[in-house]
Amino acid sequence: MVNEPFVFPAPEKTELLNGEYFFCGRLAVSLPDEMKNVFGTAVSLFPDLDIVCESDGDIMMKKADGLPDASYRIAVSSNGIELEYGDKAGAFYALITLCQLLSRGASVRCCCIEDSPGLKIRGVMMDISRGKVPKLKTLKRIADRLAMFKMNHFELYIEGLSFAYPSYCDLWKNEAPLTPEEFSELNAYCGERFIDLVPCQNGLGHMGRWLSFDPFKGFAECPNGFSVAGLTFPPTTLDASDARGFEFVKGLWEELLPCFDSSFANACLDEPFELCVGKNKGADKYKLYTNYANRMKDYLKARGKRMMMWGDVTAKEDGALDDLDEDIVLLDWGYEKEHPYDKRAQRIAASAHDFCLCPGTNSWLSFTGMTDNMLSCIRSSADAAYKYSALGIIVTDWGDKGHLQYLPVSWPGILTAAAYAWNSRGTDRNELARALDAFVFQDEAGVMGTAALDAGNYYKLEEFLLPCRTLASTVLDSGLVTREEYERSLAFAAKSITFFTKEDFARHYLESYENRKEPSGAAILRALDEISDRLSSAKPGNKDAAMALEEYQNGLLMASVLTEIRLSMLTGEAFPALSEKLSRCISQHWRLWNFRNKEFGCAQGLEPLIEIRKKLP
Repeated sequence: MVNEPFVFPAPEKTELLNGEYFFCGRLAVSLPDEMKNVFGTAVSLFPDLDIVCESDGDIMMKKADGLPDASYRIAVSSNGIELEYGDKAGAFYALITLCQLLSRGASVRCCCIEDSPGLKIRGVMMDISRGKVPKLKTLKRIADRLAMFKMNHFELYIEGLSFAYPSYCDLWKNEAPLTPEEFSELNAYCGERFIDLVPCQNGLGHMGRWLSFDPFKGFAECPNGFSVAGLTFPPTTLDASDARGFEFVKGLWEELLPCFDSSFANACLDEPFELCVGKNKGADKYKLYTNYANRMKDYLKARGKRMMMWGDVTAKEDGALDDLDEDIVLLDWGYEKEHPYDKRAQRIAASAHDFCLCPGTNSWLSFTGMTDNMLSCIRSSADAAYKYSALGIIVTDWGDKGHLQYLPVSWPGILTAAAYAWNSRGTDRNELARALDAFVFQDEAGVMGTAALDAGNYYKLEEFLLPCRTLASTVLDSGLVTREEYERSLAFAAKSITFFTKEDFARHYLESYENRKEPSGAAILRALDEISDRLSSAKPGNKDAAMALEEYQNGLLMASVLTEIRLSMLTGEAFPALSEKLSRCISQHWRLWNFRNKEFGCAQGLEPLIEIRKKLP
């Protein structure tokens, strides 16, 4: 059987020809001396390949005039393989594609590939501020994977104390943030892989951790907190008119920026929930906000950075962008399949701002993902990105409520975004599962990719929909309570949607709650068990993939146990060995967490589950 080429993301153009290139043992590549470091980095991502540099190799690599940046060509004939590139990035991506072709077996189908990126920025933002701070070796492994799929932009989202600010060591000394030395090392590592590691730090909303400390409480818009649907929350937003808060944020940047070479800096500035409802009540919200953003842009520009920021405040209403400096790059986020990416992208494009669209992996508050929502949302963002000439796509990966989901659950969303950011045709479910098996899980049995995608659809069996979370995750908020108390918790989750999500589609989720079905626990548990059984036949190809299999199994167990707890509160049904299963889930989580992440933060994330276990018979 002819070994058909499989490359992910799909190249721009592939022409299949007759014949095959056969090889056995060591592969030799002849290339210019200035490309030897690029070669070494690229092939290091495929440790199972025996491939070296030799002057008389069957694989020839050379620079070609006229090829755009990051572009390349590959010609496979029965006599050998020729690679052409326009610049170093193009050479790197050509080698990545070559290694993917060669990893398929002892032969490669003759073909011609012409390839170049569809979007300039092809990125991932990962949350390191909800308790889970990855170890440096984990972040390097992530960078390797991003490079393998031709992604070139990486952000680690910082709020609070997930960065070890030298001036505030007394506040983080008992925690485990990433240090300046770790960020600097990761910055160099990413650069070798043609990935721009971009500093990312919130500095207006999402400041709750800082505002909980006495020296900073006076910087808040609402020092005594704010209310949503009758519940009071602690302050999260700075007073945008207070110069003290602005200078404080600048000081944070002064300590973070030296770790990065990027020409970008993401100031975030999203979700300032209390803006103009406290000290600045009655002020023009948009003018206050854009004035703050413009001042932050001026500061970062003086430090040699072009500011990025979220577009949730300014991109949703006509005219709100008028006073925002055009040099700012807007990042429009939306994680539901109904998010109006086309409408928002059209508005931003008309304002002359550069922008990226930012869907999500939908891993958070799901334990195993929300596959169909994720696929639809990323496809919608990509359609709008190409239609309105966005700079790129940056897929986000959050960690709400203790970051209980595992890293492998995020890879389906990351690969989907990589596929669309490189090639507008994107990918489909079958191709995505195949890429997961071939390049992430290295599953010889070919079951993990499809099982992972199926695991992310149990939410469709629940009785109503919430944006960006499954109903199983609501137990983290409610704890083990009476039916009446749990019903009130669900009602709050549904009715608060319109506070946190101002778009018209919020009505869709309220109607889903108002017309909810009867709980179908048996169907959910049966589906989760069936996927777990399928995963038992997987044959992961390395230690990391074997750990990913365990992580998926515990994610399924977590979803199953929380579903049983939820049903016991709603229906009174008793589930055997529930306490034992929850204990097993908790102990497994400790071990799995420590494999990839710094230990601090695990206990805090598990606290809701530990409290439930105490109350179970």
